[in-house]
Amino acid sequence: IIDNISLVYSQVNQVKASLKNRMNELGAVEGRAEFASQIKLIDQSVINYLDVCDTPEKCDEYLTKVTVQLETIESRFADFDEFIMQLTEKREELYNAFESRKIQLVAQRNQRASALMTAAERVLKGIENRVKTFADVNEINGYFASDLMVERVRENIDQLDELGDSVKAEDIKSRLKTLQQDAVRQLK
Repeated sequence: IIDNISLVYSQVNQVKASLKNRMNELGAVEGRAEFASQIKLIDQSVINYLDVCDTPEKCDEYLTKVTVQLETIESRFADFDEFIMQLTEKREELYNAFESRKIQLVAQRNQRASALMTAAERVLKGIENRVKTFADVNEINGYFASDLMVERVRENIDQLDELGDSVKAEDIKSRLKTLQQDAVRQLK
C-alpha cells in the first residue's frame, strides 16, 4: 500500500512538474508576444509624437511620456532578462529620435528668427530714410503711430517674442525707438 501511495505521489509530482514547466513555457511565449506588441505600440506612439512635435518644448514633453511608457513596460517584464538589452536600445533610440527632432526644430526656429531680424533691419533702414524727410515733430510721431512699415516692424518684434528670441526682439524694438527719438532730436 505504501509503495502504491508513493507511486501515486510520484506520478502526481511528475504531472505537477510537467504542468509547471508547460505553464512556464506558455508564459514565456505569451510574454514575448506581449512584449513585442508593447514595443510596436511604443514605436507607433513615437512616430505620432514626432509628427505632432512642433516646438522643442513639446519634444521634451513627449519624450517624457514615451519614457514613462517604456518604464512601465520594463517593470511589467522585469522577470524576462532577455528584454533588458532591447529596452536599453529602445531607450537610446527614443532619446536620439527626439533629440534630432528637437535640434531640427531649434534650427528652424533660429532660421525664422534670423529671417525676421533681416526683414526688420531692411524696414528700419527704409524708415530711417523716410523720417529724414519730415519737417515737423507731429509728422514724425504720426508716422511712427500709423505707418504700415512701422507696424510691420512691430509685428516682426511680436513674432520674435513668440519664437522665444527676446534678445533680437528687444534689439529691434530699441532700434525703432531710437530712430524715432533721433529723428525728433535732429529736427529740434
